Amino acid sequence: MFTVLKGVFTNGIHCGIKKKKRDLSFIYIPNVYATAGVFTKNKMVAASVVHTKKCIKSNNLKAVIINSGNANAATGRQGELDVKETSMLAADYLGVNRSEIGVASTGIIGKTLNMGALRLGLDNLLSIFKEKPDVLNPDKKLNDDILDSIRNGKSTADAILTTDLVEKTTTRTVMIGKKSITVTGMTKGSGMIAPNMATTLLFLVTDAKIPKNILQLYLNKAINRSFNMLSVDTDTSTNDMGLLFSTGEHKIDNESKEARTLFQELLTDVCIDLAKKIAMDGEGATKMIEVQVKNAQSVLDAKKIALNVVNSPLVKTAVFGEDPNWGRIVAAACKDPSVKINPNKMDVSIDGLTVYSKGTPVTLSDDERESMFKTKEVIIELVLGIGTSSSISWGCDLTHGYIDINTEYS
Repeated sequence: MFTVLKGVFTNGIHCGIKKKKRDLSFIYIPNVYATAGVFTKNKMVAASVVHTKKCIKSNNLKAVIINSGNANAATGRQGELDVKETSMLAADYLGVNRSEIGVASTGIIGKTLNMGALRLGLDNLLSIFKEKPDVLNPDKKLNDDILDSIRNGKSTADAILTTDLVEKTTTRTVMIGKKSITVTGMTKGSGMIAPNMATTLLFLVTDAKIPKNILQLYLNKAINRSFNMLSVDTDTSTNDMGLLFSTGEHKIDNESKEARTLFQELLTDVCIDLAKKIAMDGEGATKMIEVQVKNAQSVLDAKKIALNVVNSPLVKTAVFGEDPNWGRIVAAACKDPSVKINPNKMDVSIDGLTVYSKGTPVTLSDDERESMFKTKEVIIELVLGIGTSSSISWGCDLTHGYIDINTEYS
């Protein structure tokens, strides 16, 4: 997690926005080198997104304050004032400019924040940096209690959750040139998942020294191959936000094609792993669905088809009920008139078992039919046979639990 990297401080606590669980956290990188961000395309935008998007446009964020349990979206002028106060309080504790403080929120829409609880929580979390600034000294020996209060990635990963059942974190390292480069990250999301040029909430840190404009390009490409191919219920949140921080510890050759390729692959792999963890933890989900589309005429067609299949309620319920009705997959793949697809050239397989080939159903034994959709991770492959492009999407089954969670949420 974040604490594997030097100069990254983080922690999460319960402050009272939620009844019991952790609900307030921070990530603080005082010597940050560069930051990049992606944000929701929903026209209903939370106050936290407006603030953070504006800040990151002209500044590098040194910290982000995250609350869960309340989205602070559709809350009008009061929501804007609450974000302003949050960033001002955090800036005072940390001794930085308000424009260097990002704010992220997640939870129920249409309710104002409990600012009394949030103020006390910020004091609990951040006052140590004002009272004992020497805790930022890497050579300073700290007792376990202080260390735990400023370098606790596990608590942060827990504090950003809403209906999630598990924390979602990933850390990976590769050699780029002679440097060991790490990307580490955490995400949250279980419902209202259909990111559009953004994520749910995603926070990533790397120790590679990468300029802001290049860092943004890396993030855009990684998100397009990961979170933008993720869907639980086709609903894009008002609060989607993804931030990538560079600590600048290790310099890499940003002019080298090999170095750029290696870093892009590293960042994308981390994002894909985190996106898959969201799919596995979809609200009420019992199975993850991965849809692989190959040999499409264009990447855009491949993406559309992959998402059409993973989003299909009939496919999702068939997977949940372990119903071997693969016709639903074929129908979902071919339903969009804007894509190029020829059913008479297409092969479809489920967990390696071919069920449809070039316009004709494959004869299956009773045992083979019974084996369909039995795995926890269902892999659906569609080979279109009309091009060289491919794409992968991720989602989950649709269960009674999804209804229960979303009717009880408020």
